[in-house]
Amino acid sequence: MNSLYEADFFQWTQETSDRLRRGEFTKIDVTALVEEVEDLGKRQQSALQSRLAVLIGHLLKWDRQAAKRSNGWQATIKLQRSRIERLLSQSPSLRPFLCETLPQAYSDAVLLAIKDTGLDEKMFPKTCPYTIDEILCSKDVSGYC
Repeated sequence: MNSLYEADFFQWTQETSDRLRRGEFTKIDVTALVEEVEDLGKRQQSALQSRLAVLIGHLLKWDRQAAKRSNGWQATIKLQRSRIERLLSQSPSLRPFLCETLPQAYSDAVLLAIKDTGLDEKMFPKTCPYTIDEILCSKDVSGYC
């Protein structure tokens, strides 16, 4: 079954799920299945980190360029908050990962904000100026929730 995993991933998923349903556990490529299950968790973490970076990037733009605030930025902030909350409600055990990933997400957010605004990196704090609660709008941040 390992060669099928490498040759046709979709077919491997279908056969593996069929075998699991039928209880044919000895016919399953356990190593590949374990890798895929681990990857599912990593994808959830990556999605959370990416959404957090986009959200923080827009919060930075909101704070640093008040004169350029737009409905688009506001909508992106709301959308990312909503999607993060949905992801956390589906996988509550990801909540502690927010604090763990905040430094990397902030670093990515600064790069996004620089790209979008043209501002110099020095215009942004070295560390994230927002708490997780402020980012997720448990507390008002930037005068906007």
